[in-house]
Amino acid sequence: MNTQEAEALFTDAERNAMRAYLQRSEVRISTQHRIATAFVGGAGLLLLIPVFFRDVIEGIIEVLLITTTTRFPGLDSTLDLLLTLVLYALILYPFFLSFYIPIYSLYLLLKDIIHFYFSIYAPGFPSTLLHPTFSLGGITFSKDESVGVKRAVMHYEYTRNMDFMLPFSEGKRELYFDRLIESTNGDIIPPSRKWEKLVAEGMVPPEARRIDIERFDAALGVVRSLDRNLVEEVATTEMLLARNVIYLRRMVLRYAKSLLMFIWTTLISFLMIPFLNDSRFPTMVVLALGYFVWSLLVMRLMRTPITWIYRHRRETIDYNNIDKQLTVLEDAVRPFVRYAIPVSLASLALAVLTLL
Repeated sequence: MNTQEAEALFTDAERNAMRAYLQRSEVRISTQHRIATAFVGGAGLLLLIPVFFRDVIEGIIEVLLITTTTRFPGLDSTLDLLLTLVLYALILYPFFLSFYIPIYSLYLLLKDIIHFYFSIYAPGFPSTLLHPTFSLGGITFSKDESVGVKRAVMHYEYTRNMDFMLPFSEGKRELYFDRLIESTNGDIIPPSRKWEKLVAEGMVPPEARRIDIERFDAALGVVRSLDRNLVEEVATTEMLLARNVIYLRRMVLRYAKSLLMFIWTTLISFLMIPFLNDSRFPTMVVLALGYFVWSLLVMRLMRTPITWIYRHRRETIDYNNIDKQLTVLEDAVRPFVRYAIPVSLASLALAVLTLL
């Protein structure tokens, strides 16, 4: 049984229940978008990012450039140069990793924000239509609520207000809407708004031009405004709510991880910089020790949001059973961090040798 056949079986109470659900869902969807707005604003990240790039990365690079010299003068010049290059290479590995991880976590967060707000799919449109649009699509009056009201609404749209939906000059309308219709083979126009269907139902005013009607309908298609019935609207809303939660749960965790990574790297760097600027302390030893400490705790900090979630059941955590979408950052950088620990330890050993 399709939705059209089922419509006649719904009682007034059932239809009222669907309307009430849609009203409640609007509040939930609004709440979800307010949560997402917090991540667009960036909050603490907007404060840390300028400090991170201006003071942390720039400050350490300056120290490395100023102190670039051979480190083992007591050895043969060739061996001295070779060991010095090895020492700098060992130091640079955790250094680059220490700012790559926060930047990569920020990249994942920005990607999640785009995925939350945009989609290339929409229920009711052909699966071949892969035109990006806002995930929160438009909503039209359901025809099964009142056929007469729906006809009056569409008549009003097509006779008086199409320019409101087409806020471009004639040349711009052709450049945008006509090309959009052509490039999508007409799929951008909602199925219920096809020209032939509108003519057959007597929705098109005699004075209307087909090109204007199709441009107007294409504008509805861009924002995924589809003439759905109540059942289809409820189903679409259920899917939208679930889709939003899928992305929001990732966004919250990735934001927390990004913030932790920026804080941890910035903290270690700020602790190192005063010692690096003091000539009494050996530069390479300070760098090697600092990055050794950084690499020891970075993975633990990335897992911290998950351990917070399991705060009452920490002994039962099985990271193999946790949704991989929630651990993308850790899974991607874990192999590099494993190398960072022995590499920074080796650099510390070599740095100590420069003091002998």
